[in-house]
Amino acid sequence: MKAWLNRLLGSKTAAPTRQKVGPVVLPASTAPTDAAPSPGFAVRRPLVAANGAVAGFEFCLPASVEERLRRRADPVAQAAHSIALLSSMRPTLESGRVALATLPLAMLARDNVAQHLPAGAHVCIDNADAEEAEGNIDDALLASLRARGVRLGSLPGRSLTAAGLDFMVLNAAAAGLEPMLDAARRFRKADATRTLIATGLGSVDAIETALAGGVTLASGSFAASTTPPPQRALQGDVQRIIQLLNAVRNDERPLAELTQDLRADVALCYRLLRHVNSPAVGLSRSVESIDQAVLMLGRAELYRWLSVLLLSSVNGRRASRALQEISLARARLAESLARERGDAPDALFTVGLLSLLDVMLQVPLTQALGPLRLVDPARQALIERSGPWRDNLALAEALERHDLNAAGELAASFGGLERVLTLSDEAWRWAALVQSELNN
Repeated sequence: MKAWLNRLLGSKTAAPTRQKVGPVVLPASTAPTDAAPSPGFAVRRPLVAANGAVAGFEFCLPASVEERLRRRADPVAQAAHSIALLSSMRPTLESGRVALATLPLAMLARDNVAQHLPAGAHVCIDNADAEEAEGNIDDALLASLRARGVRLGSLPGRSLTAAGLDFMVLNAAAAGLEPMLDAARRFRKADATRTLIATGLGSVDAIETALAGGVTLASGSFAASTTPPPQRALQGDVQRIIQLLNAVRNDERPLAELTQDLRADVALCYRLLRHVNSPAVGLSRSVESIDQAVLMLGRAELYRWLSVLLLSSVNGRRASRALQEISLARARLAESLARERGDAPDALFTVGLLSLLDVMLQVPLTQALGPLRLVDPARQALIERSGPWRDNLALAEALERHDLNAAGELAASFGGLERVLTLSDEAWRWAALVQSELNN
């Protein structure tokens, strides 16, 4: 590790070559890409835009790492972690999405850190230490940072606020939701064009409230509100797909009989034929009938495709698209973790995919999962948070809330934390591709 840090601090990292991404496929048995692992320090959290889609990611160091760096006050270690954080943002920027990080002004003033700033990155400058020491900011430093092509932002109350920066970061975890919303309204009234980014929001409800209140991008926990959701009827499209999922899982029904159910839904037939004839599936000749499509896919892949379709049919809230992508990323990661430990990948894919269904449908999880004929380990992991598959889901959730202490303990049986972080990055890339296919 020390040698890696020395190489990182002592050499200038070249920007990775952009590679063309192939078509999206929903693999039932193909292992995830075994790409070279990125530095294992940064964790990410989705940034949701006003249209409810994931617009990018907030990158940060785990809380335990930040606390350790503050205690030791080791500039070399702080610089190494800052560079790793910036490096982890590059793939997101290359995909055309927003990448946000908050760094101390002292780190950005170091040449060996500044040279790693990726063009297009959103960098929130934490200059609290500089204010305490000097009370002013070096304008030349800000100009040099801008010259590197980054977008600069600040936290409210800093002297940087009046410096004409590109965005403002409002931290709900520090200020509370209502004070943060009041600040957003004041900033929006003073400057209608200023980008406002809200972080540290405690639930999906809070994220949606912030977006409705004029915030440009919002991030935080994607858990449900602490208020139990009411019992309500499931949407018609959702019920229809659940019926088909149960029919596919019933091994006593021949696949040929399933075509009768599918033919009753013209829109579903169209989507199935479009999927099976897409480059993602890679057939040598076109499929023109539902019978052929069902037989070609097989029971496992048909169930997988319907499961993903179930998510894309849930559009009842502002952040639905973001929740869909997070669920897809969880599904892919859970599937990959299953392969690492020799569990059932298809079943764990389903567990990850359905783990936010209650939040998306805004009904209790027992009601959301009730109509589905899930196997006992899946139901235990999702509802009781117990059983042999619990760790897969718990590990994905620990990464999302930036808790690498819990993630590190859980990752031991999945090849270690560095391996898990690599699989997590791959899962997010895959989820973005699938989400794009679903929306086209």
